[in-house]
Amino acid sequence: MKAILKFCAVSGVALAVGAGAAMADTNSVTKKRKASLFESLFGGPSKPRTENRKRRFLFGKRDDSSFGDVRIIRDGEFARASESDISTSKSRRTLANDGDPEGDPGLGMGNLPYVSPKLVGLNGMKPSEPRPLDSSASALYDSLSGEGPSFRVIPEIRDALLAQYKAQSFRPIWLAGSKLSDRGVAVLKLLADADSEGLEAQSYLPSGLTAFDAALPENDTAAMARLDIDLSAAALKYARDASGGQFDPRRLSLYNDVDAPWINPSQAIKVLAWSPFAADYLRSLQPAHPAYAAMKAALAELRKESGAAPAAAIEDGAIVKKGGIDARIPAVRQRLADLGYAEALDAADDPEVLDADLGVQLRLFQKASGIKVTGSLGPQTVAALNADTHNRDTAKLLDNMERLRWLPKSLGQRYVFVNQAAFEARVMDGQAQVWKTRVIVGKPLTQTAVFHDEMEMVVFNPSWGVPPSIIANEYLPKLRRDPGYLDRIGFKVVNDKGKVVSSRSVSWSSYGSKVPFGIQQPPGVKNALGEIKFLFPNAHNIYMHDTPNRELFDNEVRAFSHGCVRVQNPRDFASVILGWDRSKVDENVESKQSETIRLKQKIPVHITYFTAWPDENGKIQYFNDIYGRDKAMETARSSVVLAQR
Repeated sequence: MKAILKFCAVSGVALAVGAGAAMADTNSVTKKRKASLFESLFGGPSKPRTENRKRRFLFGKRDDSSFGDVRIIRDGEFARASESDISTSKSRRTLANDGDPEGDPGLGMGNLPYVSPKLVGLNGMKPSEPRPLDSSASALYDSLSGEGPSFRVIPEIRDALLAQYKAQSFRPIWLAGSKLSDRGVAVLKLLADADSEGLEAQSYLPSGLTAFDAALPENDTAAMARLDIDLSAAALKYARDASGGQFDPRRLSLYNDVDAPWINPSQAIKVLAWSPFAADYLRSLQPAHPAYAAMKAALAELRKESGAAPAAAIEDGAIVKKGGIDARIPAVRQRLADLGYAEALDAADDPEVLDADLGVQLRLFQKASGIKVTGSLGPQTVAALNADTHNRDTAKLLDNMERLRWLPKSLGQRYVFVNQAAFEARVMDGQAQVWKTRVIVGKPLTQTAVFHDEMEMVVFNPSWGVPPSIIANEYLPKLRRDPGYLDRIGFKVVNDKGKVVSSRSVSWSSYGSKVPFGIQQPPGVKNALGEIKFLFPNAHNIYMHDTPNRELFDNEVRAFSHGCVRVQNPRDFASVILGWDRSKVDENVESKQSETIRLKQKIPVHITYFTAWPDENGKIQYFNDIYGRDKAMETARSSVVLAQR
């Protein structure tokens, strides 16, 4: 009953000040030449494209106006609708070019050196109000007006804090007479326990205290006034970090197109000032997603085990190359499996042989560890295998608890959840998994962005509008040598008036990077988009689709695309998304006709990147940091002065 009363009280205050609305925004393959290591890992040439292009759409405003003329498209009709990408008329808006397989140069690795926001002190302010007569209020007024050490915060927090103190005539928020109130004590204890939430407790320590358990300056009026101000600021900083994360995701990676759902400090301070259960309110701002609770529990367990005896070290020895035999190989297999490389245990006839499969797992581990990628067992690899895995996994949990704070507060009742690092997509209904499939995501230099949108259409037997970058970089050199190439392979060439022309009739040698023709690949078994595509219009031109290269799904690391998400079982996916019997989906595909189905109800799609995530049993699974985003966040964490003084 007491817990219910607490909940009601906190909720009541939050509703009264509008805190509930306070979010800032809320397949067999023909064998070819031996692939290079880069290709074996990521499915493409190791040398990136060097096309000079402007960054476009990354953080641009979404424009849905192009979907006003969607209709069913049949019998290979190409001219206007969602299958057409070729209109050049400025007076007409059509769908943007298909995002994959595009040949889009991408944004490279995209990771950024983190620049923290500007911080300001909570002193030296000049309130316009006269100095109050009340002793505790005047002491607080003087502390805000004077100089000296203070807690440092972003300007928005400072402004919200000053406005609140003014509104209550500079009366303290956390003091009861000359002592810290029970509310204040509860909040101070919560801040001291921030490490358990994957935060850094020291960054919330008020400036007047040397430690959270230090004696309070209860006989010093000025010091207690400063404590009241700094505790308010620390609580607001905690509210911001708990609700939306410590880092702005856009400042960590060019591929992070998400707005952190930070609580509005002006509304948060009102709840903190008037709620009898301020600590409960702050606690409620942490992510409610079950994955967060699982990560928090795993973090506590790792920290508990950190003093335990480490696993037996793998001994040094001679370098073992592919096909070599060594008595240490079984231990290497087990250590890799313990680190999440489960396929390392799929041993050959002799478990002491470093076979091809183990070599692949070693290469993956070496890449993730930042050491030379050889697929052999050498001194560097042995040292990395013997490294403290507790620290590695702890760092991953911290990184992914942060990413959970970036998620929208509501993912929707029924939604699609793509985890790039796990190469998986799931359809969820509440907390229940409805369906799961393997996916292929972008290469490291043409990464899949992180963003949230809504699926609007499913397209059967899609055509592919070849984007300008592929026309210029891949098709144009061939067409200069063989102008009839596109006619021969069955592609259509369309001029700027929408008329289909013969490929052989075009003087391709006359054009450079800008070609005034559209090229389309009709529906069929060889179509680059496969049988079905799933559209959720977005600024990145990313969507989900089938692929004729289904053998790629057999790879453990499936980073092969130019950004879009390829689905292993598109017919099943369509059945789930549309709510159709599988037979109806098969019938639509086998008709060989292009058809666009608009969903009766849009489905939220969350394209995410989590290198740690709980499985169906709640056990945390760790994945490779294929895009280096963990490293970027850890660099940011070590470079920012979390004490913020």
